[in-house]
Amino acid sequence: MHHPDLSPISEYEYCEQVIQHLTAQLNADPQDVRTYVLRGNAYLDQRRFHLAIDDYTRALELTPDDPIAYNNRGIAYRSLGDPARALADYRQALALDGTYRDAYNNLGLALSDLGDFAAAVQAYTQAITIDPYDWHAYNNRGLALWALRRRDEARRDYAKVKELLGGAPGGAPSH
Repeated sequence: MHHPDLSPISEYEYCEQVIQHLTAQLNADPQDVRTYVLRGNAYLDQRRFHLAIDDYTRALELTPDDPIAYNNRGIAYRSLGDPARALADYRQALALDGTYRDAYNNLGLALSDLGDFAAAVQAYTQAITIDPYDWHAYNNRGLALWALRRRDEARRDYAKVKELLGGAPGGAPSH
C-alpha cells in the first residue's frame, strides 16, 4: 500500500520526467542555456555523467562565461575519475567568479584526489573565508590536514563541523 505522504514515483523516475520536460523545452528552443544546465543537473543527479558533460558543454558553447556550468561539469568529470579535467573547470569557474564558494570546495576535492593536500587546504580555506558556516569545507579541510599529519588543526576543523551541525534543530547551522 502506498503511503499518502510519499511520492508514488522514485527519485530516478522523477528525474526522468524532468529530463523529458527539459528535452521538450530544448527542442522548442535549442539556444536556451539555462535549460541545458538544468538538464545537465538532472543527468548529474542520475549519475549519467557523460550526458551531463554534454549538456554543460553545450551551455558553455552558448555562454562561455557561466561559472555554474563550469563547476558542475567539473563535478561530472571528477565523478568519472578525471580530476585533472575537473581542476581545469573549477579554475575556470573561479576565474569567472572569485567568490564561488562551492567551486573552491570542489577544487579542494580534486586537488585532494591528486594528492596535493597543501593546495587543497588553501582551496578549502578560501571557501571558509567566503562562507564561515560551510561545514563541508571545514570537514574536507580537516581530511586534508589529517593527510598532511597536521592532526591538531584537523581536530579543530572537525570540532567546528560538530558545532555547525549541532547548533540548530535538524543539523542546520545557527546563524
